[in-house]
Amino acid sequence: MPTPITVPPLKNQDQKLTVSLWLTRTGEPVNRGDRVVELLIPGVTFDVAAPCTGTLARCECRSGDEVHEGTVLGWIESSEASPSDETADSGPE
Repeated sequence: MPTPITVPPLKNQDQKLTVSLWLTRTGEPVNRGDRVVELLIPGVTFDVAAPCTGTLARCECRSGDEVHEGTVLGWIESSEASPSDETADSGPE
């Protein structure tokens, strides 16, 4: 199941943010915590990190798009096993 990459909470929720640059391309692998996209607040640049390990599946925003807190920027197809996947594989043989 894909995991969203979202704009993190901000001190001032009314701040205008702009997508500056995708640091990872669609289809490329990412690790949890890797910088994947760069956002601009007037005078400040900051990076958004991958929330999980996997592959960048889709970008929802392009460079120059205005976004706000909570906006889904893209999706990562996770390669991390979820607890339900692990239990399903550990049944009796």
